[in-house]
Amino acid sequence: MRLHLPSLRVSLRVPLLAAAAVFLFVTATTQIALRMAGHRMDLEAERLGRVYLDGLSAAVLPAIRAGSVTALDEALIRATGFYEGIREAGLVVGTPDGRQISSAGVDPEPHWPAPFLRDNRNSAWEVSPDRAAVWVQRPLRDAGEVVAILAAKLDVSAITRRRLQLRAAMLAFGLAVGVMGGALAALAARQAMRPVLGVTAALDRAGAGRIAPIPDTALPPANTEAARLAAAFNAMVAHVAERERLARRLEERERGAVLGRLAATIAHEVRNPLAGMLTAVESAHAAGDDRDERAEALEMIERGLRQIERVVSSTLAQHRDNGPPRPLQSADFEDLRVLVSPEAARRAVGLDWRARLPQPFPVDAPPLRQAALNLLLNAVAATSAGGRVGLEAAIEADGGLLLAVEDEGPGVPAAARLRLLGVADPASDEASPGLGLEVVALIARRLRAQVAVEPGRKGLGNRVALRVPPADLLAEAMVRA
Repeated sequence: MRLHLPSLRVSLRVPLLAAAAVFLFVTATTQIALRMAGHRMDLEAERLGRVYLDGLSAAVLPAIRAGSVTALDEALIRATGFYEGIREAGLVVGTPDGRQISSAGVDPEPHWPAPFLRDNRNSAWEVSPDRAAVWVQRPLRDAGEVVAILAAKLDVSAITRRRLQLRAAMLAFGLAVGVMGGALAALAARQAMRPVLGVTAALDRAGAGRIAPIPDTALPPANTEAARLAAAFNAMVAHVAERERLARRLEERERGAVLGRLAATIAHEVRNPLAGMLTAVESAHAAGDDRDERAEALEMIERGLRQIERVVSSTLAQHRDNGPPRPLQSADFEDLRVLVSPEAARRAVGLDWRARLPQPFPVDAPPLRQAALNLLLNAVAATSAGGRVGLEAAIEADGGLLLAVEDEGPGVPAAARLRLLGVADPASDEASPGLGLEVVALIARRLRAQVAVEPGRKGLGNRVALRVPPADLLAEAMVRA
């Protein structure tokens, strides 16, 4: 018999199974004992019936030898009620060929006569359907020859009642013992599982984010499986705490390194225009009323201020909260054209716009726009007057987005190329690659985009391409992040 308790916790399932096993064992044992006791009682009753027939044979044999039916009747009447503890319901004597010759007793039952009257002339032990009476029968032999057949109908109703009472008492006792044993087994199983349940509760708390070791007061007894399990859990918690501590220290160091690199980049980007602006101010003071000198000095100051404004804008864009993400649309490229056109016109640089976006692309648009703007402004600044800067945006065959900016300048310096590819060497002595390219590299890592720096198609300048993965891969990467 197999019990299925799928909806219960182990802490309840194991005690219930233990209780059920003990209850079933006690109940089955009681049933077996009852069957064995009943069989034993049947054997004792049958033995008693044979003993009774032995005494009856001695009482009726002289009358049978004498051939006197009257003497036989008197012998049967005297035998009725002679044995204490045995109540005869009827006594019958028949010839060897199965004919009745004498009988005695009360309340004969014609519908259930003696076995030899039903063609069974051998020894017999028959129990009535209601188990209130039995027929016991034996052939009577004299000098080795069957001279008669003796049959006695015995009233065993009192024995049957006592048997039923004993059966009921044993069943009640078995049920009581089964219930008590099951309850004790459930308590014992619960007690044995308590240390493991303590570890399970600690694991549940850890799964909910409340990772804490099992206190010493709640530890299982030493040198047990549960104690080893609790020790392993506490060791795991200690390792997790150590890893978190090291991760926090590493994060702080990384944050300090990023802030230091950002501060150094900003200082470098601001120091150069400031030096030029100071030189222009000195030139303006020394020029007196010379308008050309003053105009040249003011133009230098304007260029320095514009460069500082770009540094400040890039820094703010890197740390600004742009609200919830929205998909990239064709209108974003038109906005980029409007933002870049004044600077391109001031430097006499042409713009080639090849942005084909048939439908919105599911990517966080504001940071990608900022990366494209920084690349375009760097490209315009690197391209000489009369040159051209190109923007290309299209959906590739794999469903990803290609965003490329091409210029006709002298080329991206090695330090800037490494920084864009995310493998910049902090110990490099080359000039800083610029805060705008730093922002592009950070945004590319955030969007899981691949950055490629290639030669320009006309053999001039560089082509910086960002390849954003397809929407499903991008979403999966962001969820993992």
